[in-house]
Amino acid sequence: MRVYSMVRPRQLDEFPAAAQRAEALGFDGITLLELTVPPTLSAVACAMSTTNLHILTGVFVAFPRSPMSTAYDAWSIQALSKGRFQLGLGSQIKSHLKRRWSTEVLPVIPRMREYIESMRAIWDCWQNGTRLNYEGEHYNFNLMIPYYDPGPIEQPDLPVYLAAINKRMCQLTGALADGHLPGDPVTYKWYCESMLPNLELGAQSAGRTLNDIELGSHGFIGCANTDEGLERVIRGLRERIALYASTPDYKKMLDMHGWGDKLSTFIEMARAGQWTEMGHHVTDEMLDQYAIVGKPDEVVKKIAERFGNLASRIQLDDEWFDGLSDQDIRNLVNAIRAIP
Repeated sequence: MRVYSMVRPRQLDEFPAAAQRAEALGFDGITLLELTVPPTLSAVACAMSTTNLHILTGVFVAFPRSPMSTAYDAWSIQALSKGRFQLGLGSQIKSHLKRRWSTEVLPVIPRMREYIESMRAIWDCWQNGTRLNYEGEHYNFNLMIPYYDPGPIEQPDLPVYLAAINKRMCQLTGALADGHLPGDPVTYKWYCESMLPNLELGAQSAGRTLNDIELGSHGFIGCANTDEGLERVIRGLRERIALYASTPDYKKMLDMHGWGDKLSTFIEMARAGQWTEMGHHVTDEMLDQYAIVGKPDEVVKKIAERFGNLASRIQLDDEWFDGLSDQDIRNLVNAIRAIP
């Protein structure tokens, strides 16, 4: 298994050191979020300060940017990193698209399909000199003069990952993407009974199998060396799970487990700012579905049991580590990587 670290400083100048630390700890790659720094900018900083680390945007919000703009960014980072870049795209929810990005809200699935197809057409034009002529309902590209053509690069096979939770986006991922980003935390049941079957259905529709898609782990992974540390990690995870469970977009997931009646409680408590109290309503069953928690040896065993036959990329986030030294993290990474 390959092991990635979540890296999310708030300022661009902090990314080189964070990426170098992840590389020194033995991680195979890092995942960059779209928070306070655009992931393509942070990817440049990380590419210039590391030598072996894979760099995954998880996720880069697609629709506020033209596919042409994203194609230029990704092509440049792929060349700069010597083939270590992985472009992870996400659609983002309606409220953020309208109120934070002030962009049109159009049908997501056909738009994302065209986004990926048109980027690949642009890259093919640059790499192989083919005539650019992509025509779609949402995107059309048919002009590329030498002055704006960056030309071929040594590692042109630029992988595209998709963040997908719901049925149709999982099907599109299976049909079109090189890899899957499970998106915001999902339950084990939802992944097995909703996401995985639809990823496979999409793959079959395109003459592919799940082996053609890199699958990543989902949910939280918490770890500590002591019982007291585990209690702190679990308390924080309960609060974070409650936060996600207060989002109406997750109602179907809650309903699958019979937890739908909790939604109104979580929403009311969130509006009242009762973040700590919300965590008290997250049961042990909910915690087990959303997270893997334990001391290092326990975590490795649980990861093997839950993801051993499903995922090839494990995502760790040291926000959910308590009291682990750098050597502890290095040992944990090595142990996870050794899972067959």
